[in-house]
Amino acid sequence: MTVLVLDAGNSIIKAKTPGRDGEVAFPHALHLLTEAQYNEVQVRSHGNPPPTYFRFNGRPYVVGEDAERFGELTRRSGAARYTKDYYGVFIAAMLIRLFREGGDIELFSSHPPGDLIYREDLMQAALGEIKVEAGEREYRFRIVYANTFEEPVGGLMNVMLSDDGRSYAHSEINNGRTLVIDIGGHTTDWLAVNPGGEVDYSLAQSTPIGIQQAIQEFERSFRASYRDVTKEITTLPPDRVREAIRKGKFSGGGKQYPCEQEVNEATSTLLNRIADTYQNVAGGPLPWDSIILTGGGSAMLHDRLLPVLRHEHIMLADEAESIHMANVRGGLKLWRLYEILKLL
Repeated sequence: MTVLVLDAGNSIIKAKTPGRDGEVAFPHALHLLTEAQYNEVQVRSHGNPPPTYFRFNGRPYVVGEDAERFGELTRRSGAARYTKDYYGVFIAAMLIRLFREGGDIELFSSHPPGDLIYREDLMQAALGEIKVEAGEREYRFRIVYANTFEEPVGGLMNVMLSDDGRSYAHSEINNGRTLVIDIGGHTTDWLAVNPGGEVDYSLAQSTPIGIQQAIQEFERSFRASYRDVTKEITTLPPDRVREAIRKGKFSGGGKQYPCEQEVNEATSTLLNRIADTYQNVAGGPLPWDSIILTGGGSAMLHDRLLPVLRHEHIMLADEAESIHMANVRGGLKLWRLYEILKLL
């Protein structure tokens, strides 16, 4: 039986299975299609649409990048997203991308620390039969087991554990006290870790602000600065916005538009909230031997975070270009550790 490790974040949906090519990520975007829209896609693709288009339990959906192009989206958060007609759709989307055939699957899914009270809802939304029609193929999956872990724990384990989950990869993390900061789409999560890797739940919380707010602020500022080139565009391409926040330049129309000032304005509120929580809840830099940054927002804001955190040992939970995958990669390592310890 195979495990699917899932991180259904508010900005990007990520998943991993064992194996070299077992990783998928796409933007957190979902749109329920009409029958006419779905049939049009089927005709235009000659019955072989991209995997972003499919029927889940009889209803037609589009997810990811293609869903973003349908216009404004409603992204659910908290308890509202842990339902079969929302959370279950993202699970189905991952299953057809990662598995060539149907079958029984075990799910190991992450959630923000603040969503711990919805853990049972998450598992109930996942368990059971899943029927997917994609193009001319039909898949039948069954989620036979579900368990969860907190998102910052995934980032921590990606740094701390070896790939097989049997040994420590960074002894300096194991020997000291560590703060994990996970900057996601709607929340920034904080987790304290004692020497030996034991989670200290006296600091395990979610601050209700994330990179999505900065993205919205950036779009407003960028539109104000470049009215002529944006006035006919309903929505700026989200992937280009994310890249612009990271690099300070927006690429579009064959040109690059400097936007460092717009990025500074858009991220100031988020950085101020992170600074306040860091000082007042986490105690600033002195209590921590190491700080681990995880979540897609950490890579986008990395250079701007360093003067806020003022710490000499800050680590990204993965390479900057793939840090959004850190939580699921660490989740798979944690799953393997649990298997060794017979905790599953």
